[in-house]
Amino acid sequence: MEKDVTTYQKALDDFKKARSKAALQRFWAGIRGKSLDLLPYDEISAKLKAFNKVDRGLQSVRLKDIVGSVGRNEDFDRNFSPLNDADIIRWASVKTAMTSLNSTGLPPVSLYKIGDAYFVLDGNHRVSIAREMGLDMIEAYVTELYTRVPVSASITPEELQNKATYVEFLEQTRLDLIIPGIDFSLSRADTYPLLAEHIDVHRYYMGQEQAREIPYEEAALDWYEKVYQPVVEMINSSGLREEFPRLTVTDLYLWVLDQQSILQEALGIPIRTGHAAEYMALQEGKTIKASGSQTEQHFEDTVFSGREQAAPDLPLTAEDPEGCLFRDILVAIGDHDDYWSALEQAILINRCPSGHVRGLHVISPSDLLGEEEHRKMETRFEERLAAAGMGGKLLIVSGDITGQISEHSLLSDLLVLHLAFPPSGNILDRLTSGIGTILRGARRPILIVKDQAQPLDRLLVVYNGSPKSREALFVSAYLAGRYGARLWLLTLDDGSPDLETEMSYAKTYLRKLNLDYEYILRKDGNLADATLEEAAANGATAVLIGGYSGNSLFDRLFGSNIESLLQKTKLPVLICQ
Repeated sequence: MEKDVTTYQKALDDFKKARSKAALQRFWAGIRGKSLDLLPYDEISAKLKAFNKVDRGLQSVRLKDIVGSVGRNEDFDRNFSPLNDADIIRWASVKTAMTSLNSTGLPPVSLYKIGDAYFVLDGNHRVSIAREMGLDMIEAYVTELYTRVPVSASITPEELQNKATYVEFLEQTRLDLIIPGIDFSLSRADTYPLLAEHIDVHRYYMGQEQAREIPYEEAALDWYEKVYQPVVEMINSSGLREEFPRLTVTDLYLWVLDQQSILQEALGIPIRTGHAAEYMALQEGKTIKASGSQTEQHFEDTVFSGREQAAPDLPLTAEDPEGCLFRDILVAIGDHDDYWSALEQAILINRCPSGHVRGLHVISPSDLLGEEEHRKMETRFEERLAAAGMGGKLLIVSGDITGQISEHSLLSDLLVLHLAFPPSGNILDRLTSGIGTILRGARRPILIVKDQAQPLDRLLVVYNGSPKSREALFVSAYLAGRYGARLWLLTLDDGSPDLETEMSYAKTYLRKLNLDYEYILRKDGNLADATLEEAAANGATAVLIGGYSGNSLFDRLFGSNIESLLQKTKLPVLICQ
C-alpha cells in the first residue's frame, strides 16, 4: 500500500509539471498566433457532415494522431496536457491505476476516427497520461466515420473552416461523385464560388454551341476533361507545384487561367495557357520548365515503340484544335524597312489556319519615329497580314529592347528576328551583344533572318545528338512530315565515341516516321564552314541548329558555332531551344 501512496504522490507531482508545461506552451503559442486548442468532435463532424459509423475494433493508434475530444476539449490542449487545476485528483488517480504495480490496469480507450484524425470518446485522462509518459501508441476501440473531404491529424481550426466550405461546395456540385478520386480543394474558402462559376460558364457555352439544355453532370465532366485536366497536366509537367508548394493544384488552375485572361485582355492577343503560366511565374521570380518542347517524349515514343509511325504531330486540344507547332509567332519590328523581312518570314512559316502573328516594336530613347509614324507602322503590319489572310497585331511598348523581346517571346511559340548586325568575333561584342543575350536566355525557338525571307522547304539540320540538336531534328521532321520539306542531316565527326550511336538514333527516328532524308557526315573543317558548304551544295533554304548548351563565361568569351554561322550565312537560321 505504501507503494501505491508513493505512486499517487508522484502522479500528483507529474500533474503539476504537466500543468506548468501546458501554461508555458499556451503562452508562447499565443505570442506566435497559433492555436493549441483541442479540436471539438461535435463541431468537426457537423461541419464536415460525417456519416456512416463503422466499428473498426481494437487497434493500436499513434497518440500524435489523437487531436480532439467528444465533450472534453476545454479540459485538455492539443497535446492533451491538462488545463484545469481542479482535475488533479482524477488525473493522478488514473495515472496511479495505469502505473501502480498493484493495479490490474485500465481498459483501452474509445476513439472516433475521421480521415486520419482521432477524437476521444472515452479515456481522455488515459490519453493525457500516455502523452505525458512519452508513449507513442495506445490501445483503442475505434469507430470510423466518413466525410467527403480528406482530414489530416494536423488540421487547424482555419483549415477546418476551409474544409467545411469544401464540403458545401461538393454537396452543391457533386463533383466528387461525378468525377471520383479528384481533389478539387482550394487553400482559400472564398475562391470556391469562382471554381463553381468556371463550371457554370462552361455549361452555358456548351448549351449555346449545341443548342440544348446541358445537364450539370454532363457539363461538369466535359469541363474536367477539356479544361481542367489539360491545365493540371501542364501545371504538373511545368514544375509549378514545386515553385508554389503552398497552393493546391486547383489553386494553380485558377491562378493560371486568371493570369491568362489578364494578359489577353491587356495585350489584346490570344495566349496559350502554358505560355501565360511560364510568363507570370517568371514575373514572380519563379522558373518553371518551358512549355514548348515535346522532343524527348516524341523520340522515346517513336524510336522505342517497335513499329512504324506517321509523321510527327502535336496533340489536338481545345486550345489548339489544329495541333500546330508554331501557332503564335512573335516578330520584332524595327525602325527601318529591312526589319520587315522578319514579318515576311513569319508569314511563310505560319501554316496554321488559326495562327496568330504578333509584332513587337520597342520604343527606346534612340527611337526616331513619332506617334503618327507608329500608327502608320501598325496599319502597315495589319494590312500585310490581312493580305496574307492571317490574324495578328502589332504591339508597341517602351523599355529595354533586349528585355522586352525576351519577355514577350515567352508568350509565343516562335520568335522571328531580322539580324542586321550579327555578333562579331570580338570578345567585348560577345559579352554585350543584345542578340547574344537573347539567344543564350531564350526559352523558345528563334528564327533569324539575315537577308530575304525564304520558305522552309529545303532544310539542312545540324545534328550532334545533343538534346537541343534533337529538338532541331524534331522540328525538321514535323515540317517534313506535315508540309513536305526536304531534309539533309549534317553531322561533323569530332572523334566522339558516341557518334555512331547518335547517328543511329536520328536515322531510326526518321525511318520510323517514313521520312526521306540524306545524311551527311563531314570529317573536315569547322561546323560553320561545313554547314555553309553543304547548304550551298544542296540548295537549302534554311538551316536548323540546336541552341546554346550553356550560359557560362567560357561560352560567351570564346563564342559558339551559332555565332560563327550567323556571321557568315545569308540563309534563315532556326535555332531550337
